[in-house]
Amino acid sequence: MRISFGPFAFDRQNRLLWREGSEVALPPRVLGVLELLIDRQGQVVPRQDLMDAVWKDAFVTDTSLAEAVSFLRQALGDDPQAPRYIQTVHRRGYRFLAPLTPLPLINDDRGLTPEDPDNGARRGLTPNSGFAVASGDRAVSATTRGSKEWELLPWIVAVLCTLAVAALTWGSSHAPAPEMPLAARFEVPAADGTSFALGDRATPALDVSADGRALAWSACENASGACALYVRPIDRFEATRLAGTDGATAPFFSRDGRWIAFFADGKLKKIATSGGAPSVLADAPFAGGGAWGRDGRIVFSGLPAGGLSLVSDQGGAVTTLTTPDARRGELRHVLPSWLPGGGILFTVTISPVPDTPGQLAVIPRDATTWKTLRGGVTRALAAGAGYVLMATGDDVQAATFDERTVTLTGGGDSMLASITSRAGLAQLAVASTGTLAGLEAPSPPRVSWADRPGEDAGAIARLASIAISPDAKRAAGLVTDASGSDVWVVDLGSGAQTRITYGGMNVSPAWSADGRQIVFATRTAGVFTMASRRIDDRTEATIGARGGQMFPTSTAADGRIAVTVMGADGIPAGRTAVGILDPGANAPRLLTDGPFDESAAVFSPDGQWLALESDESGRTEIVVRDPRNKGGRVAISQEGGSRPRWSADGRAIYFEAGRRLMRAVFDPSSPPKGQRPEIVFDRAGARVAAVTPAGRVLVRHQPAPSTAIVILQWLRELRERMPQPVTAPR
Repeated sequence: MRISFGPFAFDRQNRLLWREGSEVALPPRVLGVLELLIDRQGQVVPRQDLMDAVWKDAFVTDTSLAEAVSFLRQALGDDPQAPRYIQTVHRRGYRFLAPLTPLPLINDDRGLTPEDPDNGARRGLTPNSGFAVASGDRAVSATTRGSKEWELLPWIVAVLCTLAVAALTWGSSHAPAPEMPLAARFEVPAADGTSFALGDRATPALDVSADGRALAWSACENASGACALYVRPIDRFEATRLAGTDGATAPFFSRDGRWIAFFADGKLKKIATSGGAPSVLADAPFAGGGAWGRDGRIVFSGLPAGGLSLVSDQGGAVTTLTTPDARRGELRHVLPSWLPGGGILFTVTISPVPDTPGQLAVIPRDATTWKTLRGGVTRALAAGAGYVLMATGDDVQAATFDERTVTLTGGGDSMLASITSRAGLAQLAVASTGTLAGLEAPSPPRVSWADRPGEDAGAIARLASIAISPDAKRAAGLVTDASGSDVWVVDLGSGAQTRITYGGMNVSPAWSADGRQIVFATRTAGVFTMASRRIDDRTEATIGARGGQMFPTSTAADGRIAVTVMGADGIPAGRTAVGILDPGANAPRLLTDGPFDESAAVFSPDGQWLALESDESGRTEIVVRDPRNKGGRVAISQEGGSRPRWSADGRAIYFEAGRRLMRAVFDPSSPPKGQRPEIVFDRAGARVAAVTPAGRVLVRHQPAPSTAIVILQWLRELRERMPQPVTAPR
C-alpha cells in the first residue's frame, strides 16, 4: 500500500519514501519512525512508544530519537517552528500532521493491482461489452433477459461505484501538488512624520512576530525628535503608536505575538500589542537587546558592562546567565537570540566603539558556559531550524548551524543581494515562519560644521569617537576596520592627518591639558591597558595602572586622568564607575559610591570639577562632582543627557539629549549650581559629532530610514540556496 502526503509518497510494502518520482534515501530507523507516525496520523505518539517500536531491545536515550526526527525533518524540508508534517508536543512526543491519501497500486511485476486490466478478469469481470460477475466457475451474462437481469442489478451498481471511486482516487493522487506561496517583497513606511530610530545601530529598532504577521518598531518624530513604539500588522496600511512607550527602543515580540517587550527609562518593560498600560519587568539601564523564549523566559542585556540575564515574562527575580571575561578583553554580552532547541546566540563586544564587530557566541541548551563560534560579527539571529544570519558591518551572511554539535557547519554566504539591491542593512529581524524585515543602511554621512552647513568638514569626517584639543586646533579620533581601530589626529586648519597608533584595538582617545599628547586605551589580546603618545615625535609611554579595564576620558593640568572603569574590585558586577588615576598611582581612585553606573567624566578647565554621566536617578543624566571627594553632586540635565563637554571658561557644560545639543550654565560658587539647559542645536537627520571649547558644533548629516523592507517566504529561498548538510543519526 502506498500513501501520499504533500509531494511525498510512502511505500509501506517496500519501506521506501519517494518525492515526485525520486527516491529519498533514509536510514532504516528513520523510516521506522516515519512509518509509526503515519500509522497514528493526527495522534500524539509518546517518545517511549517510538523507541520501543523502532529500536526494540537496543538501549537508547531520547537523544537518538531526537536525532532521527531531526534527520527526518531535514529530508522532508520541515521546520519545527512551523511544522507541516511532524509536530513536537512538549514533554509528550510527536504527531504527524499532514493529511494522508491512499494511492492505487500499479502493476510493477510484483503482482496485480486494481489498475491492472487482467485483474478484472481474475475477479470475474470480462473485458467485452457488458459485465460479468463470478459465482464459482459459472459466468452469468449481464445481457441476459428476464429475471436474471434484476438479480444482477445490485452487482452492476456496486461495480460501477467501485470504478467511480477508483477513478476519483487516481485523479486526486495524480493532481498537481498545490504551489508553495510565492515570496513577496514590499516596503512598509514608518508612520507619517516619523523615521525609524536607528541611534546606536547595534540596538535593534524593529522586530517581526513569530508568525510573521506583524511588525513592531521604534520611531522618532521628525519635528520633535520624540520616540515611541509603533506596531502594524503586515496586511494593514496604518501603523499604531502605542501610548506609554515614550523613549522606547529595541522592541521584541512574545512568541504568541500578543505582547511586545522594550527598553525605556532604564527598565525592561512589556505592553500588549493591542495597547494598554506597560508594566516593568526588570531594571535595565543600558539597552542591549532581548528575546522572548517559548517557556515564558526573557533573555536580555541591560547593564553597561554586564552579560545576559533571565527574567520571567511576569517579572520577578532576575538571574545572571553570563558574565563577560575581562581577561579575554570582553566588555559586554548583547543581542541575544533563542535557538529552536533552546540554546541562545549572542554577541560578545570587545570594543567600546559602537558598531565595532565582536564575537559570535552560543550558550547550548541547559549549559552554564558559552562557546565562541567566530569573530567579525555585530549581531546574529537564529533563522529557522539549522540556519544562522549574521550581520558583519553592512553585509548579511547566512551559515548552516548544527545545534546538536553547537557548530557552524558551513561558511558564511552573503545574503545581501537577496534582500536589497542597495548598499547594506542597518537592522534585521526574521520570523521562524519565513518573514524577514530589515532597514537599509543609510548613505554615508556628510560631516560639516554647523556654522558652515554647506561645506564639508574634510578629513575629520572619517573619524569616530572625536575629541577636540583644548586649543580647538586639532581633533583626535578613531579609524576602524574589521581588524581593529587606530588613533589618528587631524589638523583642523590644514586638514593634515597624523597616525598615532599602529595595529591592535586602540580606543577612547583623550587630550592632555597642554594638547601635546594623547592618552588612550589599547589591547592586542587580553584586557585593555592605558598608554600615552606624544603628537610631535610619537613617543609612546605605557601607563602601568591596574584594577579592571580602564578607558581614559579626560586629563587635568596636574596629570590626573579621569577614567571609566569596568570589572574592578568595589564595582558591582556589570556596572561602570568613574575613577581618578593620580600621577604615579598604580590603581584608580573610585568615585562611584552606589549600585549605579557612572562614566564619561570630563575635567573642568581648572581641574576643580568633573562633569559626568550618572544613572543614579534611574535615567542617564549629567551631573557635576568634586573629584576630591565622594560628596554631593549638582544636577545639570533634567530630561536625560550624555557626553558632557566643558566650555573654555568652565562656566557652561554642553551635553547631548537624543539628537539635541544642550548647554547649561554652571555656577561654581558655594553652593555650586546649574541653570536650566537651553537647546543649542536640534535638526532632523543630524547628530552632533563633536563640540569645541568655544561652542562650535561638528555635525553628521545622515537621515534615518523612513521605510522597512519586508520579504515573505524568504527562509524558503535561503533553504533552496543553502541546503543543510545531512548527517545520519545514530
